[in-house]
Amino acid sequence: MPPAVVPVEDGAGDEATYYSCHVAWLAWWNNVRCVLASTFLPCPPAPATAKSATVRGTLFLHSTGDRRVRLFLQDHGGAAEPQPADDEHFLVLDLPSGLGGADIAAAGRIVLEYQRQWTPAAAPGALLASPKWLVYCNGRRVGYAARREAPSDAEGWVLEKLRAVTAGAGRLPGGGVEYLRGRFERIVGSPDGESFHLLEPIGWPEVNGGGGGDGGLSIFFHRI
Repeated sequence: MPPAVVPVEDGAGDEATYYSCHVAWLAWWNNVRCVLASTFLPCPPAPATAKSATVRGTLFLHSTGDRRVRLFLQDHGGAAEPQPADDEHFLVLDLPSGLGGADIAAAGRIVLEYQRQWTPAAAPGALLASPKWLVYCNGRRVGYAARREAPSDAEGWVLEKLRAVTAGAGRLPGGGVEYLRGRFERIVGSPDGESFHLLEPIGWPEVNGGGGGDGGLSIFFHRI
């Protein structure tokens, strides 16, 4: 159901009441459209009041064995600020093994959905602190993602190798790891919805003979 209208203080006229109802209805409808984005609709533009920032994002997967895509997001730091170390991530996420590098490049959009019913007794916390997610790629459900507190030692080794890469996609020497790394614009639209948009379109390398994409990647998180 649409959210309840916030009561208007005594003395406010019909115009203020109508405005309050209109804003509440638009907020509800915007959330509904974001849910539909996980199937076949594009996610709506962020509202004018959304907060944005630039973060560093890294995705990589191993060419053989464990085919889960790892996603790492960290604060970017301004031109006058030192860059954070690659173990200082505010989000470490294991995307499902059904989501390969070529799939990411082809889709251009990943939608992660957290359902409130998974923690019915707890008050909602920070959106990105949610422990698990349903994952949709190009409108197709591909499995679950799981959040971790920090990279493993092996992942830390890969991230250290990529530390000098500002933006790009390719393979580490030896061909064992494919990666995509760059700056993402982080848009926080509400406590229940935010997104990350790659600022430097770069192609994911060809995986298992598949073609690479243009790398115009967007990742949407929403809580329903």
